[in-house]
Amino acid sequence: MMRKNLQGLLACFVCMIGSMAAVLAQERCGSMPLMESTFKRNPTLQSAFQLQTQTIREAFLKRKAQAQVLRVEGTTIYIPVVFHIVLQNPNQVTDAQVQAQLDRLNTDYAGLNGDSTLIPAWFKPFFSKPNIQFKLAQRNANDETSDGIDRVTTSISSFTIDDNRLKYTSQGGADAWDHNRFFNVWITQLGNQYLGYSTFPNSSPAAEDGVAIQYTTLPGNPGVYGKGRTLTHETGHFFYLYHIWGDENGCAGTDFIDDTPNQGTWTSGCLRDTVHTDACSPVAPGIMYQNFMDYTDDACMVMFTLDQKTRMETTINMYRPTLLTSNGADPVVTYNLDAAAKSINVPLQRVCSPTFSPVITLRNTGFTTLTALTIKATLDNGTVTTTNWTGSLASLKETNVTLTAVTVPGEGTHTLNVNISSPNGNTDENSANDNLTLAFQYYQALTPPYKESFESSTFPPVRWDMVNPDKNMTWERTTAAAKTGNASAVIRNYDYKANGQKDYLRLPMMNITSGDSAFMTFQVAAAAYSDTGKANNPFDTLEVLVSKDCGATFTSLYRKGGKDLLTVLKADTLAYVPKSTEWRKDSVNLTPYINAGQILLAFVNTNEHENNVYLDDVNVYTYTASDILKAKGFMITPNPTTSRFTIQFYPYPTFVKGINVFNSQGQQVASQRLNAAGSSGYTFDLTGMASGVYMVQIVLGDGVITRKVIKQ
Repeated sequence: MMRKNLQGLLACFVCMIGSMAAVLAQERCGSMPLMESTFKRNPTLQSAFQLQTQTIREAFLKRKAQAQVLRVEGTTIYIPVVFHIVLQNPNQVTDAQVQAQLDRLNTDYAGLNGDSTLIPAWFKPFFSKPNIQFKLAQRNANDETSDGIDRVTTSISSFTIDDNRLKYTSQGGADAWDHNRFFNVWITQLGNQYLGYSTFPNSSPAAEDGVAIQYTTLPGNPGVYGKGRTLTHETGHFFYLYHIWGDENGCAGTDFIDDTPNQGTWTSGCLRDTVHTDACSPVAPGIMYQNFMDYTDDACMVMFTLDQKTRMETTINMYRPTLLTSNGADPVVTYNLDAAAKSINVPLQRVCSPTFSPVITLRNTGFTTLTALTIKATLDNGTVTTTNWTGSLASLKETNVTLTAVTVPGEGTHTLNVNISSPNGNTDENSANDNLTLAFQYYQALTPPYKESFESSTFPPVRWDMVNPDKNMTWERTTAAAKTGNASAVIRNYDYKANGQKDYLRLPMMNITSGDSAFMTFQVAAAAYSDTGKANNPFDTLEVLVSKDCGATFTSLYRKGGKDLLTVLKADTLAYVPKSTEWRKDSVNLTPYINAGQILLAFVNTNEHENNVYLDDVNVYTYTASDILKAKGFMITPNPTTSRFTIQFYPYPTFVKGINVFNSQGQQVASQRLNAAGSSGYTFDLTGMASGVYMVQIVLGDGVITRKVIKQ
């Protein structure tokens, strides 16, 4: 065996991850720095990945011993691939360049590359032909005809390796196609001189799985990295290959491959036809700088080894098996006359009026232009409502259609069914895409007061709903922590790897019809994984939004992130569970929405993979000020007091930084850090404190108010 003894595999893996930073000066590939960053943010993921790495090592050795061979379409593995070109001018990458890149990838993974003649005699016995081939997708994720090239114009000039906006259309990038069916490759402008990066199996959210490469690495570009080998290299990572030197400066690292020589660090340049040794392989034949998983120039990386081939086959079998049976590269059966009901746009998850007009997206997936269509809608399998659409919809185009109004029979959850038929007065040749079904809710607006403490096992509570755009982790009920009672709501940002995602927890509709003022208060608990003093670190954010149009648009009323949100300032590297003392009561002023009609309030978490955020004791209420308070504008009652006193304002101040209470010796005995809009009242308890005169200091946004309180 040419490789060092691999006993203590997990220890080697930990050493390798811990030493990645030492090799970041060579910025050709960002796969390992990205994985290191992910593991720092999520140690649980690292532990699972370590075990997975051990599992595949064992499976690789078994496969190697049994000399198994995958047989898919003979002896060749076929993988459907889609290229997402995300640039400010995506047309600067031509179809011909994409085809040249695909040809390079197929030649290298077939072992048919002509420059394999550069392999010196001493390494030729280890040269392999992986027989993995890549086909341009002939259909998209919706099974519509495609050429496998997805061009997206972005306003973002470049993407760093940990900037996941690249992989989300809503953030200026391109959504991945189903990673179980397609190998996703993003071609873009990468920052910080990186040429590419890849995700390893199960090392990222499904929506981010795949390879990203610098657009100037495509074949035909000038320079030593312009022959298309960056994608060859990164695809090796996609199939669980590591860098040949083990990603550490020294001889202790491993690439988990037996037939590659031990190697101390990466190789640069183009050495050709010479024996090159280092401290780890000090005698001939030396290191295998010709390997695709090294950092040599494109012209001089020319081979995978037999064991690398076996490891890639093992990976595909264990962790990417659905790519083998994908129909992504199969042509779509097309029809002359095929109308498709693509989506229901209205309603989404709730309606705010019992009578509404559904809106659907109609797509023409046939060749013949659509000019007429019958659309039928039913609520809860009741009366059929018919809309006769006319227009002119060309092939592979789509349009929104507003249907005849329908009325829900009462409060609760309802089901809308939509069927389309008779395109152009004829029979639809493909009826499989003619039906849509959507569950939604309708409840009348509530009038405050309203309280919710998440004690019921039903979540979200009745009349609430959630919006989870990425269909990943979202709000849930937990009994692990609560401010009062036994339960609260939590979003587990600690385990939520898809940074920048927003998750909405929406309250019942409200109609505030009386009172001098209105507020929503809630208990919040939050911690961070990272040091809160870390410069430019993105932290989780909690917002409260309000909508006056049933959730079509929102206005932000409250937004806190970083130190402002946290109730524990010390970084917590474990999944955060708050103690009873680690909650804070926050308030949102709803006074402007009195007599403003129905409103929809929503808590919104923006995840940055820090730590968990909890909510409890949500309270929406109105307040009517006394005539005395209205006349004075400011009161402390009762005064004198035997225990508690409350500070009240009218009208409420725009911003309150905090309130402090001092005894007669000038010692602070109580305080509230607020940094929020003024509320209806602030209560303090002097129980157990000495009788005497206390000073109350209210720090506003534009001044300080000081008043005396007498404790009897």
